[in-house]
Amino acid sequence: MYCWKKRRAAALSALLFLLQPSCERVKGLLGEKEVARVSPSYPVEIIAHGDAEKPLAGVEILLGKRTVGTTDDAGIVRLSLKGNEGDVAVLSVKCPDTFASPEASLSVGLRHFAEGSPPPRFETRCVPLVRSFVVGIRTENGARLPILRLNKVVGKTDDFGVAHVLLQAAPHDQVVLTLDTTDSPLLRPQKPTLTFAAPDHDELVLLEQKFTVQRPVVHVKPKLIPQKL
Repeated sequence: MYCWKKRRAAALSALLFLLQPSCERVKGLLGEKEVARVSPSYPVEIIAHGDAEKPLAGVEILLGKRTVGTTDDAGIVRLSLKGNEGDVAVLSVKCPDTFASPEASLSVGLRHFAEGSPPPRFETRCVPLVRSFVVGIRTENGARLPILRLNKVVGKTDDFGVAHVLLQAAPHDQVVLTLDTTDSPLLRPQKPTLTFAAPDHDELVLLEQKFTVQRPVVHVKPKLIPQKL
């Protein structure tokens, strides 16, 4: 009798073991299988400024070494960051080639806000490596003179000796302009240079140069007066 019960229990255990996969399939059909976790997303808006608070396009935002967005013509990029509530995303800013990128990163805390709230906005700034500025030149007695920079003509004074020249240079770099008097040999001084430091913001640079006109020396031959014999 004892042996029969023991055999019956063993047979029942084997049957339950064989039925176990079928039970797992039934659970799947009933929707009891485990659901994979999905990381929530957090909207963020970043605006980039260039010179004089102007919006700057083409600024890349990087997460690690991966670019996650680039600013548009309005200087804005909208991101959707993944992570868990309370995480901090560290974003790097890469400015266009003619601008210096900021050394500091943007630390963005991932937070959920009330429904309908605008996404948090972060600002960054790119400093111009090269600036454009206008140089106004006024001369006395210096009409129609070519203006040279690095041996290239960048402008010319008008009939009144005035000129306006658009130049580019890095902030604080030394700019040297030469007034070419090759075709005006009577002007003094000859080929004067005008030197100044390039501004670090939008500015009109005014320069003046005074010339004197040297009168040509006229050599008069003495008259031959006949002598009485």
